[in-house]
Amino acid sequence: MSEETIFQERRLSQLQARKALRKANNKRQYNSNAVGRFRTKSSQIIDLFALFVEEQMIKAPNTGHGCRVTEHHIETANHKLQQVIIEYMEKERKLMSDVKLALEEEE
Repeated sequence: MSEETIFQERRLSQLQARKALRKANNKRQYNSNAVGRFRTKSSQIIDLFALFVEEQMIKAPNTGHGCRVTEHHIETANHKLQQVIIEYMEKERKLMSDVKLALEEEE
């Protein structure tokens, strides 16, 4: 299955997407296609998170005790992914800071 077939649905409304983007920076402006693209890409992330939760399950579905996804499974999977994302964002933040500094020095 291609990536486009796997991730076709949009799980956020236009309003929810705008609110999420505004939460990051309410002064930022977005072109007409950016919010729609954000909706699609955030839906992909939700689908990947669901897949990650499933891959973290030890017992196969419908096999009895321990096969049901619980809040603990969700929290554990979230914690693992969130740690990786935070580390990546910190590296990117440092990189972007260096890029901005270099551009300012050029002026």
